[in-house]
Amino acid sequence: MQPQTVPFRARPPWYGGTLQTLRAIRIPVSASLPHGERLWLPLPDGDALAASLHFPEGRRPPPRPLAVLVHGLTGWEDEPYLRDAAAGLLRRGFPVLRLNLRGNDLSRPRSTSHYHLGRSEDIADALRALPGPLVAAGVLLAGWSLGGALTILTLARHAGAAGMPRLLGGAAICPPLQPELAYAAVDANRILGRALLALYRQEVLAVRARDLPPPLREAARRARSLQEFEASVTAPRFGYPSYEVFVEMNRPAAALPALKQPLLLLMAEDDPLVPPASLEGIDWAACPAVVPLLASGGGHCGFYDKAPEGMAVRILGAFCEGVADQAESASAAASQGEGSSPSSIAQQAASAALA
Repeated sequence: MQPQTVPFRARPPWYGGTLQTLRAIRIPVSASLPHGERLWLPLPDGDALAASLHFPEGRRPPPRPLAVLVHGLTGWEDEPYLRDAAAGLLRRGFPVLRLNLRGNDLSRPRSTSHYHLGRSEDIADALRALPGPLVAAGVLLAGWSLGGALTILTLARHAGAAGMPRLLGGAAICPPLQPELAYAAVDANRILGRALLALYRQEVLAVRARDLPPPLREAARRARSLQEFEASVTAPRFGYPSYEVFVEMNRPAAALPALKQPLLLLMAEDDPLVPPASLEGIDWAACPAVVPLLASGGGHCGFYDKAPEGMAVRILGAFCEGVADQAESASAAASQGEGSSPSSIAQQAASAALA
């Protein structure tokens, strides 16, 4: 399916990609959520990820698949875009888990290492640690920015693996499909780029890590760009022989053809951190399970338009409802010897999302 252009009309005063981005990641105007339960999801090496679990209207067991939401670089569960999405999915009857990556502000007390662009095994291990009744209806995984990259890689690498709950599909909002393009855009942005690098450096150095020796700590302090940080710290820290190998082995665009579950991919033409050129050069005919949408505006993870509920929340909500309904129908059809392909599920879910 070729990328489909979606018109966008910004909500005042959030005009332009930069203001949309600031509203999404830094302006503390967040949706209210019902009381949640704090979970600690253990990882095999002894670390654990913090998460907040919410149920719609207090209903248990969950009537619909569990929606697991993953934040972006230097983010956490209370990012405005994550709270907005959680509130929208709860209104639609989905239980929601807001997951904090290893080493972020909330997971830090039980972290001895840190996340990175390709550390999808942390997501997989966290999903394996969830109680069986919570994931009995399946899991829908959604991620923003770096979390979107992890969503794609988790679906491609771990869906159907031993001990994994049933992954019905996923959504990636503004993911760095071609990481080197995103790093270049971040480093060229004097306002957002510098702030993001400073926050990333602070977050990485704050973890009492067992895998960050003094030379890498010094490299983290010296790095003057996100690309330099990944090349001089992240790549050697996690055993990659070079920055180029790190990028190639964790390139989300390269994983798209391997997806067997439907994936919603939402990008913005005016994204200041992940350029729309990231969509170029992809053989979309080889990615039948992917629904690529390119909005004419929305910035990085923003998409605050003139509707009361933002565009990203509406599209994500409709997509999740479509996938959940199709999965239920597919289960009934399978019991009668019929089937449903990922591409047909993706196309039907896309039609619902854009309705």
